[in-house]
Amino acid sequence: MTRSIVALLAAVIVAACSGNDVVEPVPAIEIGLSAGTLSVTQGETSTLNLSLTRSGGFTGDVSIVIEGMPSGILTTVAPPSLDPAVSSAVITLRSSSIVAPGVYNATVRATGTGVMAATAGLSITVVAASSFGP
Repeated sequence: MTRSIVALLAAVIVAACSGNDVVEPVPAIEIGLSAGTLSVTQGETSTLNLSLTRSGGFTGDVSIVIEGMPSGILTTVAPPSLDPAVSSAVITLRSSSIVAPGVYNATVRATGTGVMAATAGLSITVVAASSFGP
């Protein structure tokens, strides 16, 4: 009986120690913006650059969206989907003349299949357009 317990204990220890210690890389994406703050005058356009880093063996497409923009600020991302050969995009913001001057916060979100989303904060300052009168 004692030999059986010792043999069982030895088998458990060997099994516990014989695990695979190789750590596989985790597929991931990361984004960066050329500026975390941006000013745009009412009725005008401003741009910033986005850079994308793929890691951990991830080579898929990544979609870029802007969330939380106030009404009256139109955003475009070119290109909106970054294929494996592309690692940058240009974000353009156009403020209408009716957007109230002030500071607005938005989030740039990058998503891809099989990876966690990556985000970057963006603070937009809308500046009043100068008015010329008589």
